[in-house]
Amino acid sequence: MDFFTRIAEHTPQLNRSDNEILSYCVRHHEQVARLKVTELADKLFISPASVIRFCKKLGFSGFAEFKASLRMELGETPGIQKQDSRPTDFFRDIQKTIQMVSEETVERILELIHTKRRIEIYAVGSSRMPAAELAKRFQIIGKAAFCYDDSTLMNISARQLTENDLVLALSISGETSLVISAANMAKSKGAALVSFTNLGSNTLSSIADENLYVTSTNFIKADLEVLSRVQLLIICEYLFFRYIENYGNESAASAL
Repeated sequence: MDFFTRIAEHTPQLNRSDNEILSYCVRHHEQVARLKVTELADKLFISPASVIRFCKKLGFSGFAEFKASLRMELGETPGIQKQDSRPTDFFRDIQKTIQMVSEETVERILELIHTKRRIEIYAVGSSRMPAAELAKRFQIIGKAAFCYDDSTLMNISARQLTENDLVLALSISGETSLVISAANMAKSKGAALVSFTNLGSNTLSSIADENLYVTSTNFIKADLEVLSRVQLLIICEYLFFRYIENYGNESAASAL
């Protein structure tokens, strides 16, 4: 089983501390490949036993097997310097994102979408495009779905929600303050919350009821930083088509 497929299967078992370890290892995979378990533990200010428990939660026998799988998945070989990120790395990121889709998580999210009265989608910047497209698709089949990218409108929306409503919050970093503020407000009103973020520990995923993850590598050229949202769009599209697959007949009937 490859690394990211294993991550998808075992993510629900990880706590916040585990997610922090995972986030660090993915971001610093070249360095981690050369570390001993005690050295990694020192960097994270945790015990070696915590690292070993984390690895076993993911189904590895120990830290050595975890490192080998991480290195193999990311194409790293110790002693060989990795090239800078390239624009074409997003093909690799798309594959990783697909591998990280947990069907159990998707099924739970689909049930929330089907049973909740209203779907509010929060996103800003470049994440607004896949969010707006997802809202339009649900509207076409008769679902009450709305996309907000303005902080004032997001908070007005969040204050009006109840336990009968669902929020889908999109933020690659998981640290977009406008989205987090509205998501917290929605949670305080009893609404269910699903986050769409990059893999690893972040504020948005830590407060969500369900999490979907993408892998999106930064590409920097001439001081211009580019972060693809293609992976986010793919996850949104997949969620919609899986919803049609599960509940299409019921949605079509209710829209008539």
